[in-house]
Amino acid sequence: MAASRFTGKITHSEKTIQALYRAEYHAYELPRILLRMALGLALVFLVFFLSLPTWAKALGLLFGAWFLVSGDFPSQIRADKALQARRSALPEMRCEFLEDRFSLSGEGKMSIPYQKLERLSQDRDFLYLFLAKDSVCMLERSSLRPQPPEDFMRFIEERTGLSWRREFSLLSLNLADLIRIFREKHR
Repeated sequence: MAASRFTGKITHSEKTIQALYRAEYHAYELPRILLRMALGLALVFLVFFLSLPTWAKALGLLFGAWFLVSGDFPSQIRADKALQARRSALPEMRCEFLEDRFSLSGEGKMSIPYQKLERLSQDRDFLYLFLAKDSVCMLERSSLRPQPPEDFMRFIEERTGLSWRREFSLLSLNLADLIRIFREKHR
């Protein structure tokens, strides 16, 4: 049997499930998040620039503020549903990274070639290897062996031809990010 180059794991908890669904939503639904925020901003502007009855202004501000601040609310709903469906039986997944594929074990076992990965994403605590929108391998950075995580990340980039993305804050969004989002949506 081939020797593994890296190993990692994730011990799921409520926090990790919420982070997983948030990362998935930010990775695949950013245009939807921006649309929700634009709708909220438009409603707030309409309240201030149109002569409306007080009740209409109140409703416009209520819904406008809601859409502005709840960009990833759908991911929170999906995470809550997943947690309720599992009834606290959250798995621990282990990953072993070989030269040409990686193996997952936990609630079953599978071997996946690196070419099947379509997106690599990261945040402060976790690394996400997306096979598809609803299929992701999540790893705790601190669980990777050998350390440091940057060596693992370079290894995965070489095997997949993909680059790691840090899903950015909407406050730091710029024109280049908008162009990238548009291109990804129309591939």
